[in-house]
Amino acid sequence: MLFEWSEASISSPFSTITDISLNVELHAYKWSLNVNRSEILNWFNNHYIVPSSTAIMTTSAWLNIYKSNQWPSFDDYAAWKSSCWMVSPLASCTCPIGLKEYICKHSIGLAIILNMHQIKDETRCTPLGKRKTPGRPKKVRTAWLP
Repeated sequence: MLFEWSEASISSPFSTITDISLNVELHAYKWSLNVNRSEILNWFNNHYIVPSSTAIMTTSAWLNIYKSNQWPSFDDYAAWKSSCWMVSPLASCTCPIGLKEYICKHSIGLAIILNMHQIKDETRCTPLGKRKTPGRPKKVRTAWLP
């Protein structure tokens, strides 16, 4: 058993990148279309500051507070913490989903904006914002009978 595992680990090494599911790529594509690109701030090398959907402050104000590392109260810190995310395209994000699953819509969406990731045709064909209606689909009739 140990020998088979050892041989298998040589032929298939550990993955260096995370797999991007269709659902995450769809959310990232939708996010990349809706985000205000003027609010995306390139901070250091390959790190960007992007606003969250519940942003209270601008990305430049968020970065100034991050550099000073001082908050008057805990409520100000909580508002600052959820106002923007620090993102490295296709690598990491400080949003709760990005911290837990290592990949999120922000990191993939930013890579789409920066032309680092190509969207699959299957994702482009999926309608944005449409949901499946509840209930059973209608029975298909033959084409020749009325």
